[in-house]
Amino acid sequence: MTNNLTEIVTYYKGCGAPSDQSALLACLREAQEVCGGMLDTAAQQEISDILGVKPSYLQAAAKRISDLKLSGAAHTLTVCTGVNCSRRGAEIRTYLEKELGAESGKTFLNGRWMYRTAGCQRACRTSPNIRIDGQLMTGITLDALKKHLSES
Repeated sequence: MTNNLTEIVTYYKGCGAPSDQSALLACLREAQEVCGGMLDTAAQQEISDILGVKPSYLQAAAKRISDLKLSGAAHTLTVCTGVNCSRRGAEIRTYLEKELGAESGKTFLNGRWMYRTAGCQRACRTSPNIRIDGQLMTGITLDALKKHLSES
């Protein structure tokens, strides 16, 4: 890919990546920055080759961190699937999955949004909770979500 990407990954390999998770995540964040805001398939392959891991290992690590993007989606929507959020926000998931056809780990709305589900976001009292581009939004209503989706 680029010399910058190779230099970044080589540096973090010397810092303990991939076995040191903090070094790995720092590596992926910096690599994403030089790759134009996302880690496409080619970047993932180059990083995995240098670090000596499978691309699926990088994908698994990146899926846990909301600011890491593995697709060209401009925005990421993460819906909490904890007990309270699932109960109070059932209509949100129904809307996303049944009406918009969103599937966890895939883009929707013409590729503008990446949809993810995640375990408890630890804000149960104010459920339902979602994250938009990593920012926690508590007590979200279906109307408020629709407004966010249409504005972006």
